[in-house]
Amino acid sequence: MDNDTLAIAKFITFKVADYWFALPMEAVLKVVNCPSRDQGGIVSLGIVQLSIHTIQLLDLHGVFGLGTTSPPRQLPFLLVLRDANNKLWGITLESPPDLMELPLATFHSVTVDRRFIPKKQWISHIAIPSEQDGRTLLLLDLQAVFRHETKQPVVATSTG
Repeated sequence: MDNDTLAIAKFITFKVADYWFALPMEAVLKVVNCPSRDQGGIVSLGIVQLSIHTIQLLDLHGVFGLGTTSPPRQLPFLLVLRDANNKLWGITLESPPDLMELPLATFHSVTVDRRFIPKKQWISHIAIPSEQDGRTLLLLDLQAVFRHETKQPVVATSTG
């Protein structure tokens, strides 16, 4: 057996709507309680203020069209990530994330097909850790996520 077959890595897994996502543990800076509105959490506007740090939120509900309803207004947990430019990003969660050790051989590459909705290209790999668990894990490609989010144009409107 080669090393890739035996290699095991740690992943932070979390549920958003009916889907389970995964990130390599080293990609997650920390998990904290999401601040309420009076503590700097303006989740509905896509930002959270933690101490002196402003964190832009990644809206996985909106990006992947997860469900027909909007996410709850106040989500209790915040997964904090940092991109290559040291900008902080966050993902709000309804329940605390899990830590899983999984063989790398469990993950299978997802073919990037231009016919797919571009944002679904944020998924690089898929895994089913065990049949008993019943989870299908979607591995987020943070480079693709950050590349897309930093290209969003700011639209200015004028009145009068």
